[in-house]
Amino acid sequence: MSERRTDSALDPQALERALAEAQGDVRRLSAELRSICAESEAALLDLQRLVERYREVQQDSAATQARIAAIGASNSWRALDALRRLKARLGVARSAAARPRRRGVPAFVRSAPLGVNVSGYLDTESGMGEAARASIRSLEAAGIPVALNNVASRLRKQDGSYAGAFVDDNPHPFNLVHLNADNMGWFAAGRGKRYFKSRYTIGYWFWELSAFREEWVPFFDYVDEVWAASDFVRDAYAPWSPVPVVRMPLPIVRPAFPPLGRSHFRLPDHAAVFLYVFDVSSQTERKNPAGAIDAFRRAGFARDQAVLVLKFTNAEYDREAVRALRARADGLNVLFLDGYMDRAELWALIAAADCYFSPHRSEGFGLTILEAMSLGKPVIATAYSGNLDFMTADNSFPLGCRLTTLERDYGPYMRGASWADPDLDEAARLLRLIVEQPEEARRRGEAARSQLAVERSPAATGAVVRDRLEAIRRL
Repeated sequence: MSERRTDSALDPQALERALAEAQGDVRRLSAELRSICAESEAALLDLQRLVERYREVQQDSAATQARIAAIGASNSWRALDALRRLKARLGVARSAAARPRRRGVPAFVRSAPLGVNVSGYLDTESGMGEAARASIRSLEAAGIPVALNNVASRLRKQDGSYAGAFVDDNPHPFNLVHLNADNMGWFAAGRGKRYFKSRYTIGYWFWELSAFREEWVPFFDYVDEVWAASDFVRDAYAPWSPVPVVRMPLPIVRPAFPPLGRSHFRLPDHAAVFLYVFDVSSQTERKNPAGAIDAFRRAGFARDQAVLVLKFTNAEYDREAVRALRARADGLNVLFLDGYMDRAELWALIAAADCYFSPHRSEGFGLTILEAMSLGKPVIATAYSGNLDFMTADNSFPLGCRLTTLERDYGPYMRGASWADPDLDEAARLLRLIVEQPEEARRRGEAARSQLAVERSPAATGAVVRDRLEAIRRL
């Protein structure tokens, strides 16, 4: 039976009018949504600045913490956060500074002399700050001019490696932004469109899980390319990224440091010293110093035979976790070193240790592991994540593990993702091996030192950076 239609349904003009009205409705709704999102973004930025200000000025104040909690629990914050998530799902630009994906490389990038504007926590004593400074060393070794755009941090800012060299402008054709993905919104809003105009912007992002946060996908809109410090991080970004994702190795440069003796750090002269360095603000559950304590207990050392040193910063971010660590170590020869050291003193501490021990659950890169290996120290570290770029069974002691699912959020690390659960019985065995087989420990440490001196020199990593920048100019 044939389908019957009315004359009005066949009227092309009526169909055209209806289509035009529908298109108009879509445009109006889209404009309203973008307006709401823009207002929400501004409010979120204001609230973020307020929270950061509270942390800086009254970090230990109970009243401040109560206010922050009230902000997070407020209906306004929940509404704004819901709009932010909606915006991420719809792919709406996060601020006016974000731009539509452009095609090709800007003419200025092709024609201007090669040079890079480096943005990041350039004077901050943190892993992120040191990574940015490492990139600068690669660029300098490759003979590439740089303009250094420092970004303020709430952490301690007393690294003087490039003091006096900071500028506000970005004259070079490449922007290298050493901030993580979720920092790109406020950075772009603060710098404005001019910072990105006619430039090729590269985000050097770190992340510590194999799964990327879906709501962060819109942050790719701020960059033309993403660099990752390890294969692990590159593989986390690549499935989500509309732009190239390139593994870009970082160099290790040993600073001049004084030959401080063990007495300087209150370490015993004749006991084996196992060292773990971590930042409490990077989530103690991920860093897993509790695992280090448990493995040390299982190793069963006599008190005068070995000491475990836990060196950490930013304890104020989770004082309860630090108190729990101290309680967990009760009865063991564990030394807690709380607070900042300058880079020279920290390297002297690593040099004073017999072994670096990192039973982490996941690392995007593993900077302190690499530093210890560059000094020829035997390293025991979880055989998972970014540190596998440079750890092998010949140059270190990879620690077996199994993958486990996060049952709740830990800061930015989301429930349902995976990370490692290191084998603490194996860790205890490896701790004893360091003491009982010192020749093998030294052999692997020396193998690491020799390997990294070649692979992680600024000259080697700088050549990789130059090759990539030149390749971009030819795209």
